[in-house]
Amino acid sequence: MTIRERPRFEPGEYPNLIATPVVELDLDGEPATLTLGRVLGGALRQRGEGFLGLVGDLGAGKTTLIKGLAEGMDIAPDAVSSPTYALVQEYGSEAELVHMDLYRLEHYDDLESLAYWDYIDRPETLVCVEWLDRIPHAWPGQGVIVELERRGEGRQARLYASEAYAALAKHVGSQRYDIT
Repeated sequence: MTIRERPRFEPGEYPNLIATPVVELDLDGEPATLTLGRVLGGALRQRGEGFLGLVGDLGAGKTTLIKGLAEGMDIAPDAVSSPTYALVQEYGSEAELVHMDLYRLEHYDDLESLAYWDYIDRPETLVCVEWLDRIPHAWPGQGVIVELERRGEGRQARLYASEAYAALAKHVGSQRYDIT
C-alpha cells in the first residue's frame, strides 16, 4: 500500500469490535463535529482512560473532532493540531490526552518507533489515533472507533465500539439532538 492509499474500513478486522455501528449521526458541519467531540471527550474523561480510533478520508473532520474532544476534557482546543508530521502530540497538564496519526506509517512494526503500546498501556490516558485503518492491528481490542464521512456540507459519523464501550457510545448517541 502506498502512503496515499486509504484502505477500506472493515469493522470485522478489529477483534472485539461490534461489527455494526452502535450509533450513526448526521452532523451539520464543523460545529456539530466539535460538539460530538465535546460529548465524547466528557464521556471518556469520566471513564478515566480509553482508546478512540478515527477513520475517514482527508478533510473528513478527524482533527476537528479531536479539538472538540479536548475541550470536553477541559483541555484547550487551540492547542490541538494534526499530528501528521509529529506523529504524536500530548495534551493536558499530565498528558491525559495522546493524539497519534498513522497516516505516514505502513507497517505494524512502525508502531514501536512511536512507543505506541506504552501509550496504550498508560493509566489515566485517552489515546486517540487518526488513520487507524492504515494499521488495523493497532486496535487494542477495546474502545471506540469513529468513522467520519463527508456528506455535502455536513458529515456522517458512525460510532463502533467494543462491548465494554457500547454503553458509552449509546450514551453519546442519546445526546444526538444536542450534537447535530
